[in-house]
Amino acid sequence: MTDANYSDSTIVTISAVDWERLVIEACRNGQIRLTKPRRAIIAWIAGQHTLFSTEALAAAVATLPERIGRATAYRMVEQLRETGWLSRIRTERGSYAYARTLPGHHHHAICTRCGATLIIEGCAALDTLYALLETHGFVVQNHILELTGRCRQCRLAEAARRSGA
Repeated sequence: MTDANYSDSTIVTISAVDWERLVIEACRNGQIRLTKPRRAIIAWIAGQHTLFSTEALAAAVATLPERIGRATAYRMVEQLRETGWLSRIRTERGSYAYARTLPGHHHHAICTRCGATLIIEGCAALDTLYALLETHGFVVQNHILELTGRCRQCRLAEAARRSGA
């Protein structure tokens, strides 16, 4: 493939501090109006090391000094999702939760237990699939790839629980 989107794939990681800084920077650059309640929501999300629900966010930020309402929390999650800062994941129980991500074209591998997210830059991993589809006359125009499963730490913890350790 000759398109720049099909370069070699790499895994990108980002710390909670860097994610929060980048989101605030994006807000200042006009993607999202930055208010005190929104800044508090961003900080709360940045501090989450697992998947979170909008209900958990709304309950947590309602107790902050800014007294953020449920509607504000829900709207902010939707804005962050629409601008690529959050990814919505269907959990094993069938409900939806959110994980921090980055805007732009990339793919995600998300742990459905803890929310650890690997951001995969590039589309080289899809070349084989594209070639297979082309043999059947199908030409891909666009794609979204989100893989869900278990991260190493969650798999190890599950194995330890099963073995009684």
